Amino acid sequence: MSSVVLNNLTFEAKSGAELEEVSLGLMAPQMVALCSNSEAPVQALEQLLMNQGKVIEGSVQINGGDLGQLRHHPEQAVASFSRLALKGKTVERAIHHASRHLKDALTVEQTLPMLAPLGIKHDDKVAGLTAAQQVELRIVILLALRRSVVFLGDALDQLTAAARQTIGNLVADYAHKTNSVVLFSSSDVSTMMRFAKTIYYFSGSRLTSARDITANDGVDCTVTVTGTGLPIDVAMKMGAHMLGEAANQTRFLYTGNIQALLPLLEQSTITDVRIEDATVDDELMAY
Repeated sequence: MSSVVLNNLTFEAKSGAELEEVSLGLMAPQMVALCSNSEAPVQALEQLLMNQGKVIEGSVQINGGDLGQLRHHPEQAVASFSRLALKGKTVERAIHHASRHLKDALTVEQTLPMLAPLGIKHDDKVAGLTAAQQVELRIVILLALRRSVVFLGDALDQLTAAARQTIGNLVADYAHKTNSVVLFSSSDVSTMMRFAKTIYYFSGSRLTSARDITANDGVDCTVTVTGTGLPIDVAMKMGAHMLGEAANQTRFLYTGNIQALLPLLEQSTITDVRIEDATVDDELMAY
């Protein structure tokens, strides 16, 4: 089974980013979201998996073996979006170039059908693709390499909403069918909640919490209530996480069906209610 296990890890990446005393266990098949208001922990995790830095303390295991066993060839187990360049004039040649030396990778013929729903054809010129289409092509090629651990970074954020849904579903299907672990980050909370099985929250270089996502969670929102009389204890039992309270205002993160919360907001002493999409900063305050 594909897995990534960090045990009390302190790591210094070549970029200078760090991880401090991080312990987590990622078991396939799943997509994992990394939530942080800084790129540093995401960069550090990627460089850790690609063996680019120094383990100061703790241990790292990939697929049950020590990371040191992959020291010179991490690409045997890990595929990274940021390290995949498109080389070749046509789509077909780009696929061939990326996979030609990798054992177990899909052939060009096996990869092309994944591009069909995206409208990308084998003889399209790579230089003629839009920036978003090039991201789509890179993600599909990344999957075609058939590595047990895939690091997408923020690639999904570089797509349109429609393409993000299509590609996200494709990646989730890949993780399930190949029993793989896929890690990604996003500045969009709904993207993380839609595709991740677990969200890991980082504050600076430290892992602060983990949250399992269920199909019934919906998408988090931030509710700001002006006025008095909100039964806060009831709201918290229904899924509210307090973000701040003032004399005449309460702000909280809400997980669940917003319709169920509305009766609590009908107090005559409540003068205004504002419901907005949750931000990464809101998530980090709550979790």
